[in-house]
Amino acid sequence: MPHRRGSVCASILHTSDVERDLAFYTTLFGWSSADVPADRAVRPLLADGKVVACLRQSPSLDEWVPHVSVDDIDGTIDAARTLGATVVERADISGYARLAVLRDTEGARFGLWQPSPAEGMERTDGVGSLWWAEVLSDDPPRAKQFYSSLFGWQARETAFEPFPAYTVFERDGTQEGGVLPIGRDWGVKPHWNSIFEVTDCDATMNRACELGGSAGFVHTVPKHGRVGSLIGPGGAWCWLRGPIKHL
Repeated sequence: MPHRRGSVCASILHTSDVERDLAFYTTLFGWSSADVPADRAVRPLLADGKVVACLRQSPSLDEWVPHVSVDDIDGTIDAARTLGATVVERADISGYARLAVLRDTEGARFGLWQPSPAEGMERTDGVGSLWWAEVLSDDPPRAKQFYSSLFGWQARETAFEPFPAYTVFERDGTQEGGVLPIGRDWGVKPHWNSIFEVTDCDATMNRACELGGSAGFVHTVPKHGRVGSLIGPGGAWCWLRGPIKHL
């Protein structure tokens, strides 16, 4: 199904070793891999036959990067540069999509996806799908200004225990992502988190360690359940959330 332009339409794992990470994540999440031409740089990952994420060969990155759907990738890149962003890499994949990875004004990487004709995720809820995307920022007002200007998002402040502050990006009443202020003792740089829905956060974290990954931060979000970060075999971080109650 088509995604709203200006919304996160996929998270792509940029990896220096596609086969290694393909084996890890398909086993961990129960995903399968779509058959694609040998020369295609992007490998769609499926849950119940629907695209939920992608792998992309990248010699310089091992990172999950959320991508935002746009109508005009060239115009969006020009606008992002005007706002202070820089281009990391680009790829025009014939018969699939036009893609780009940029750094925002704090250095956090995010992606652009222009359908050609692929739209990105075909399933956006349920176990194995991308549940949420958020940027961790040393300067939240700066992040809010950048993404609001680039994508037309509005910033809404909200309470989100155990964090003292959290910002939700919205557009026309639809939530698009979030901004989380980086704590002084976290030891991380600005970056985007990709958070995937799982049946059991703790069990999935344990399984990831058995498969060659490692566990990062795990905690309980009051009223919202368990959340944890895992590091894949190539060093890429992603987050898990589950179980999730669908209202």
